[in-house]
Amino acid sequence: MTDKKQEWEIGSSRENLSVETELITADFQKPDALVGQMLEGRFLIEQNLTDGGADEGGFGLVYLAKDLKLLGKQTVVKILQKNALKNEDVVRKFQHEKEALIRLDHPNIVRILDSGTLSDGNPFMVMEYIEGYSLRRKLRETRKLPLAECAHLIESVTDALDAAHAKKVLHRDIKPENIMLTPTGDEFERVRLIDFGIARVEDSQLAPATTIPRGIGTILYIAPEQLAGKLEQTPTVDIYSFAIVIYEMLTGKLPFEPESMIEMFELQRKGVQTKPRELRAEISAEAEKLILQALAYQPTERPSDVRKFGRDLANALRQKAVPEPTNTQPQPPAPTEPLPPANFSDVKISDITVAKKRKSKMPVYAALGFLVLAAVGSLLGFVYWKSSTTTENSNAATNIETKSAAPSRELAYFLNVQKMRGSKLFEEPFKSSGQEIFENGYKFKLNIKSDAAGFIYLFNEDKDASGKTIYNILYPTPKTKNGAAEIKADEQIETSYNTFSGTRSTEIVCLIWTKDKTDDLEAARQSAFDASGAVKDEKNARQLTDFLQKYSKEKVETNKDTTNQQTVVKGRGDVVVYRIELVHR
Repeated sequence: MTDKKQEWEIGSSRENLSVETELITADFQKPDALVGQMLEGRFLIEQNLTDGGADEGGFGLVYLAKDLKLLGKQTVVKILQKNALKNEDVVRKFQHEKEALIRLDHPNIVRILDSGTLSDGNPFMVMEYIEGYSLRRKLRETRKLPLAECAHLIESVTDALDAAHAKKVLHRDIKPENIMLTPTGDEFERVRLIDFGIARVEDSQLAPATTIPRGIGTILYIAPEQLAGKLEQTPTVDIYSFAIVIYEMLTGKLPFEPESMIEMFELQRKGVQTKPRELRAEISAEAEKLILQALAYQPTERPSDVRKFGRDLANALRQKAVPEPTNTQPQPPAPTEPLPPANFSDVKISDITVAKKRKSKMPVYAALGFLVLAAVGSLLGFVYWKSSTTTENSNAATNIETKSAAPSRELAYFLNVQKMRGSKLFEEPFKSSGQEIFENGYKFKLNIKSDAAGFIYLFNEDKDASGKTIYNILYPTPKTKNGAAEIKADEQIETSYNTFSGTRSTEIVCLIWTKDKTDDLEAARQSAFDASGAVKDEKNARQLTDFLQKYSKEKVETNKDTTNQQTVVKGRGDVVVYRIELVHR
């Protein structure tokens, strides 16, 4: 599945990673004038969550704040920067987002708590803080979601969209990043739709509607008429975008993977080429029909009622796909006259010759002789087909058995997390499976256990200013087991304390287990030791990259062990590689 993010109006770039270890110096944070200020005598601003900080020249700033009237409950404050006030379009979109959230009051939509204006004239709004993670993160971990879970997500999101459409609000940016999931302790998470930053609000009381036709949205999830910049848009733009998300949830792939806007438009015009059931046979025919209908190029051909669409599709997904009936009756003989091909060039010469011969009238005895020969030929062909099929099945079975014969490996990891307030410890440490969203400043130790003896390495994958991949070693280090990577079966190892720092980000920690000592990994380990934690030798870094790319292709299974608050990784063979993603803000 591609991870391209091509957008208009919403800039996106990979955040710089910054995990501090005992070998890495902590980042210096620029002071922010708004941190520590009180809004409306109620909301105490604590931290800038904006990617890049307050001095990057962006339009909006996002802060974490405490609601002092509600026992310090966490909230999110969104503020327009002063330079954005000169851009009428940006101000209009900000006002539309605020008005959309004011209009909407639904359990599956993020809520607005307050709004106002700073002393310098900058508008702001306060929204609820959602604990949890995005659907994007879940798809990265799971790819194809269980059908029952997809049904729950579909009902939740379409209920939210139905409420929005009833209030004449089009979201226009439905994608996995804007669908938040919060664990509840029940079978399924609570689902909420966020980010109405490019919503269209009909009959707005705060700002006029757009009058200039242009494309706006996220290219991989945008509807054709939205991509073309048509001013007339209906609720079917949200249905189309969500249908792309549904396709991705069910199949682990996108229906369209363009390299440009023009290519996306052409792919949409041609329609979905790979049907969902070709990628996942358990999807019922009715569910596939509804998904493809929602992805119709023409808006008038899509479902018009988003709630009915969601209910029908959810129910269809809960029904197991019925296999096609097998016809055991003898097949009727082929027609004397073959159907003409759509294109003459698609027909083989031998087919044309047979067709010509069938046109001539034959005596009865010749016809009988022909039928006898045909029967013998069919019998021999069947024997040959049966033999070859058996051989192919045997080979396939052999391949499966060989793959299954590789020993199973199981790794389990969890975090011991220490909350911090400034430089002081706050509350008691807690255990985490690593699937929460952490706060900047929190300290953590990674704990890992393998069911088999071998060697374990942990590298934090980062990017420098030029986009070049760099690696910082988290385990082993000179202070842990004298720098040795070797472990025993069921031995639990623990890293030194690390600190979430820098801007809001997703830290990538490459977990590597090998049965035997590997020269490339040992060279990278020693290079990091020689350079205070970073693999600076280009040859060693390149070898490590090649190693990770090679073994990251091997399939692994992950499960969240809720009882023990840990994540279990299962793989096969003598090497297991898994990318741990730790989100912090």
